[in-house]
Amino acid sequence: LVNVQGTRFRVEVLNRKGEPIPGFSGEQSTRYRGVDELRLLPTWKNPAGLSALKGRVVRLKFHLQNARLYSFHVPK
Repeated sequence: LVNVQGTRFRVEVLNRKGEPIPGFSGEQSTRYRGVDELRLLPTWKNPAGLSALKGRVVRLKFHLQNARLYSFHVPK
């Protein structure tokens, strides 16, 4: 869940080495425009979402353009 406001926003999921995880790369993430959300649930082309990565170490890379990221939370 992401609290974000701005012109453009997307989230990329990387492995522990900083490489994009297939199904969760920047190209496969939903690109949000004109976003102002308190609890935005980012999505990717992978239909399982983040639950497909349960138990793995991942890094989140936030791409912002004229935007502010206030907080994020990964539910258990």
